[in-house]
Amino acid sequence: MRILIIMLALFLLPAWADEPHKEYTSAEPFLPHVSGDDHLTGTYRYWKDPKNLDMRLAGSPDQSWKLNWKHLDYPFNKEMHAGHLALDRGLTLFNKLNRSGTFKNCLVMYRFNGPYETSLRGLRTHYPAFRTDLGRVVGLEEVIEHCAKLEGEVLQNGSYDNSAVSIYVASHSLGMPIKIDVSSGPLRESWRRGERLFHQKVGRNNMSCASCHVGRIGQSLRATVVTSPYGDVAHYPVYRDRFGITSLQVRFAQCSLDLGFNALKPGSQAYNDLEVFLTALTNGYPVSVPSERP
Repeated sequence: MRILIIMLALFLLPAWADEPHKEYTSAEPFLPHVSGDDHLTGTYRYWKDPKNLDMRLAGSPDQSWKLNWKHLDYPFNKEMHAGHLALDRGLTLFNKLNRSGTFKNCLVMYRFNGPYETSLRGLRTHYPAFRTDLGRVVGLEEVIEHCAKLEGEVLQNGSYDNSAVSIYVASHSLGMPIKIDVSSGPLRESWRRGERLFHQKVGRNNMSCASCHVGRIGQSLRATVVTSPYGDVAHYPVYRDRFGITSLQVRFAQCSLDLGFNALKPGSQAYNDLEVFLTALTNGYPVSVPSERP
């Protein structure tokens, strides 16, 4: 019986868990939908409906993290902040790049890999996506860089101007739920790689993303309380008063440095895979830009 149990346990382990040259934190049974947070932290019931929050938690330093405030900045802070200035900058850049209409066409033409689209509405909710013209899974900021290059302009992935255009494009999806399909094909493969990277220990501190964003949820880390990874992607690019306008992959780079290893370039396959994984955890949660965080 003991041998049978051991064999069953080995069968249920992820395929990457027995790699002898790498260490991983314990794998969580992540669901590619924001409601999966009910299993991970049980807090989703507190923040899934912004109109009906349990505000009793807001006044408690030990409990307020359960409201997942980072996703709700835009509805609760409509005053001017640097995210709004980036939105204005994005509009200016978009109009400049789209003088002939070809920049927008490039952004939307491979949307859903289906019929030709002409609207930016809902575009943000479907990225990252597999672009047949690029032959790989890419995030929206990488597509913006690619389409700007076709217009003879440099809009580097991770730069302020690239993120500003991304915020402008995302603003056409405000309030619409993220919905990428990771059930099959290239996105499924990217999800699996991203899941592995999320759990892989790296750097001089021998930590993984999951070390904090699973193992330390609700705990204080450098004056910031760690919250759920579910729903996190909906408000990127975000204005952070310590870092300025920050895209999701720039945030990956910042975390990489915090973990004690070299950051990768935005648009690298590893960061694209992590973005797919975390975006899938945001499926069903509405886009919220421009947003602001400490």
